[in-house]
Amino acid sequence: MTSANPPKLPFRILRWFCKPWYAEVIEGDLLELYHRQVATHPTKARLAAYMNVIRFFRWRYIKDLEDFQPNTPFGMFKTYFKVTMRSMGKNKVQTTLNILGLSMAIAACLLILIHIKYQFAFDKHLPQLENIYRVTLNERGGNTPALLVKQMQADYPEVLNGTRISGPLESVISLQGRYIRQGGGIYADSTFFDLFPATFLAGRSGQVLSGPRDVVLTKRVSDKLFPNGEVVGEEINVDGDDYRITAVIENPPATSSIPYEFILSMPRESWVTNGWWTGNNFYSYLLVDPNANIDQLEGKFPDFVQRYIGPEILGFYDAYATLEDYFAEGHQYSFGLVPMKDIHLHHPRLSLGTGADYQSILTFGGVAVFILLIACINYVNMATARSSLRAKEIGMRKVMGSVKSLIAQQFLLESFVITFIAMVAGLVLALVCLPYFNQVSLGSYGILDIVNLQNALWFFLILIATSLLSGIYPALYLASFRPIAALKGETVKGGGSRMRSGLVIFQFSISLLLMVGTYIVYQQISLMSNRKLGLATEQTYVIRDARKIAGDFGAFKNQLLSQATISQVGLANGYPSGGMADWNYTSVDEDQIQLSPNNIFVSSEILEVWGLKLQSGRFFSANLGTDTMNIVVNETLVKTLGWEEPLGKMLGRSEGHFKIIGVVEDFALGSAKSGNAPVVFRYMNDGVFDIFGGDYLMVKIDGNLRDALEHIEATWDRFLPNYPLDGRFMDDSFQALYDGERRFGLLFSGFSVLAIVIASIGLFTLSAFVLERKRKEIAIRKVLGARVGQIFVRIIAYFGRLIIASTFIAVPVAFYLGHDWLDNYEERIDLSSMIFVIPLALLALISLVTVALQTYRMAANNPLDSLKEE
Repeated sequence: MTSANPPKLPFRILRWFCKPWYAEVIEGDLLELYHRQVATHPTKARLAAYMNVIRFFRWRYIKDLEDFQPNTPFGMFKTYFKVTMRSMGKNKVQTTLNILGLSMAIAACLLILIHIKYQFAFDKHLPQLENIYRVTLNERGGNTPALLVKQMQADYPEVLNGTRISGPLESVISLQGRYIRQGGGIYADSTFFDLFPATFLAGRSGQVLSGPRDVVLTKRVSDKLFPNGEVVGEEINVDGDDYRITAVIENPPATSSIPYEFILSMPRESWVTNGWWTGNNFYSYLLVDPNANIDQLEGKFPDFVQRYIGPEILGFYDAYATLEDYFAEGHQYSFGLVPMKDIHLHHPRLSLGTGADYQSILTFGGVAVFILLIACINYVNMATARSSLRAKEIGMRKVMGSVKSLIAQQFLLESFVITFIAMVAGLVLALVCLPYFNQVSLGSYGILDIVNLQNALWFFLILIATSLLSGIYPALYLASFRPIAALKGETVKGGGSRMRSGLVIFQFSISLLLMVGTYIVYQQISLMSNRKLGLATEQTYVIRDARKIAGDFGAFKNQLLSQATISQVGLANGYPSGGMADWNYTSVDEDQIQLSPNNIFVSSEILEVWGLKLQSGRFFSANLGTDTMNIVVNETLVKTLGWEEPLGKMLGRSEGHFKIIGVVEDFALGSAKSGNAPVVFRYMNDGVFDIFGGDYLMVKIDGNLRDALEHIEATWDRFLPNYPLDGRFMDDSFQALYDGERRFGLLFSGFSVLAIVIASIGLFTLSAFVLERKRKEIAIRKVLGARVGQIFVRIIAYFGRLIIASTFIAVPVAFYLGHDWLDNYEERIDLSSMIFVIPLALLALISLVTVALQTYRMAANNPLDSLKEE
């Protein structure tokens, strides 16, 4: 537009608000004024046009309210809304099914959304999160040497700060004669709060954890121990040691990968302050300069290993002249850095809390999208299924002058209104289901986790996306009807039916994929729950803190065995499902093979208590004091070393050489994800009991469980009055290993069933569409003598072709995804043909029943009613 042409916008605004008989005169005068000014001052003339229009925005010139509506978008919107409400009222069943399917889908999406948001929010509260890194050993290991943090700060200017953590601990706190069992304890350096700040409620951040026996309590623990009164300066006893409370801090957020309830200052013993480089007992965190290149920093670590760790390794292994020779034999010793922000989602093994399974999170995200797509497809099928009932309405509108775009807007608005109602219903449904969702997911989500300003944008996006996904195709499809054909009741053919068939195939594919996935998860969880452990776990009761009765263990054991329901009592410093420490050993032969098996100290009774089976040799004997220098190993260790005759072979450590006197059959060490691993049993006599700690008392029960447990509690109270007993059955601890898988299975199955229910609603409406289109054909066939069964076969054949097509899509995808998920487990099911046949048969059965109900209803009608409609 040249400067001589008047601007369009101000005159358009004038015609919009000004009464017609004034607008024509005013517009003429303003145009004349504009043309006089534009020749000399074009910019001023354009600004004056806007200002002059504004000056005429006076009450006497403004249209009456009713004059605004007929020719304005608001007026059209009001008309469309009335038509939409009238249409919804006429088609109550269709509208109800649409709202029901969409609301269930939206509720599922909202629940999954808050769960995913929670998982992605971990550690986001840390102000320096982007610059905090966890040091790892040999890529996956989380334990590092005691001296590492201090030395890296001294050697590398990129490392600005660092801290060590040890734990978490399950401790017993004693205070004024009370004994309280409290979990969530950690040891930490005084620099802990430099990297992981907290809100101090009492005490000063710069003066905590600096003393040899300092403790910082969270508000939760402080309120438990000291309901009233001053806390700072008080003393408590933690696991036998006295600590001074130096501060009270706010509870850490639930989204922290370092959950804690109290923090103890790092011990001052020599193994902590000096230590040795090959002793890995601490979690190390570094604060790195934001401008540092992490790859270059990690590139310096091999030299770090050469300077500090190398001398200790070479001093221990005489067979290696250099560290290169050590590495050439396949040994590893390398440090790496993992960003703190990636720990919870991508490195759950490094989390001190419960890390997330990133694959499971993506799976739930995909399920949410699939559920929403299924619901949207339902809407599309319902809208097109009822198209013949709207054909005359559309034809009349086009004859009256309405254009395709306005008709499409009408149906898009209808989609938006239905989706909005479904959104409100879905929000209410999500709030109703929230307690059950929390129970299964172990979440603590509340109403404010769903209804908040941050989620408002997500609600809006879901509303718009769902409205468009469900409404765009029906709007274009219905708006494309030709006027004359629409008035005759004819609709668009060809492309529309292919589109519907494609959508149903996609819907069937998703349903079959979810059903196969659910069956795979169910079968794998069943395998893990019923796997052969090689242990007698059901009648084995594990008691913690056996060290507390070290001085009276003989009398304690005899008292327990005095009742016939208890057949044996043993000691151990660990147990299979509770975790064992990895210790380094080297084969004492020409190969000098190094390995890090699970190391556990046990008494001679453990063979019987655990129900282990000897493959060869013997187990420890209480009558042989020399057994402290003997060991018993499992089959996997023998296979790892490649020995055919392991008895008499030697494994070496810094404290000496140990002779293998027996081999036990392999037994489960933990989750099915880990599989079998090498194990070394060391003998625990009275001396070893004091040094390495018989932390667990193993009681073999052979009789009435209630009587045995009452006897155990009474004996414990007699020897340790007021000290809390902490015991559990070993099979319960094994089952607890699979709680995560069970929760995943329940959630996945629940959402899959929901998706299948919504898909069944869609199948119901599609069968109604097919039968509606074929009602005259069915009537004619009935008049000619066709039976209901013959009509049913013809109808079901159509859906059978769609199911077969969806099978070719869903089965390969399900096989790939299922195989990828099962790769996480050492012990896993085989993906046999039945894994796919059973869900496919179930899907076919659901389809058969759904279509049969509709077909029977249509075929049972009087054929004359269908033939006389025209």
